[in-house]
This record gives sequence, C-alpha cells and structure tokens, in this order.
Amino acid sequence: MMQYSLNGHDLKQTYGVLISNGSETFLAFPKRKDSLEMNWPEQDGIDKDLNDPHFEAREFKLTCALIAYGLADFNNKYNGFFTELSKLGTHELYIKDLDRTFLVYYKDQQNLTKLSQIDRDKCGVKFDLIFGETNPADNIPKVYLVDDEDNFLIA
Repeated sequence: MMQYSLNGHDLKQTYGVLISNGSETFLAFPKRKDSLEMNWPEQDGIDKDLNDPHFEAREFKLTCALIAYGLADFNNKYNGFFTELSKLGTHELYIKDLDRTFLVYYKDQQNLTKLSQIDRDKCGVKFDLIFGETNPADNIPKVYLVDDEDNFLIA
C-alpha cells in the first residue's frame, strides 16, 4: 500500500524513495498576512481591518532516502525522480498518514548525503526535499462544524 505518492506514482515502488519524517509539517497552519491598520493619534490602540484574512504560502520539508540496486538502477531512479519533480505546474503529493493529497511544487533539495554501502547490492542517498504551495486554501479545505442539533459552531 502506498505511503507516499507523487502525481499518482508510489514513491517507494517507482523511485525507491522512502520518507523518514516531515509529514507533520503539512499540518502547520499558515502564517496570517498583515492586514491594513491605522494608528490614530486620538485613539487608544490600533484600528485593524480583520474582515478579510489572508495567509502566507507555506514550505514543507520531507527527509528522504533513495535506495537502489546498483549504480544503473540508482541513476535511473534518481534522474527519473527529478524528471517528475521538475514537471510543469503543481504536483499532487499524497500522504497516507494524513490520508490527504496536497498541491505542491518542488523548491529545493538540501542536505544531500551519500549513504554508506547498505549491503552488497544496494546503494543510495539521503536528502531533504523542500516543497512549496501556491495557495494555502488549496491544501486546507474549509470545514464548518455543527453540534448535535445541527447548529453551526463556526459561522
């Protein structure tokens, strides 16, 4: 069963990519953008427009390892993975732990480290993948909770 997939491709089966941590970063709320405000000299405090909140796009970091059987398999999987990441537009990243698909785009690869010989046949690398989102609303659906009497708890 797929733990993670990118554009419908199982990361482990297709590219040999395993994710060790980072799915929790997708749960973080986005930072609120500053609203218009006025600091009137004749009034205490500030007059801030809180009627139409907007939010910053987020970044997500996944710690990954790509494991392959020999150098030829490694090159095919590694280069194939980058080909998929560098496609046009946003990508659908499915995370089983959250049972959600997120719309993201590839931003960066960091902390690339060659793994020591895993066994006689396996080789690989460890790295962090940085994804971005263009709009937090694409990844955080609006949900309106109701109580036992079907009264909205959020209006």
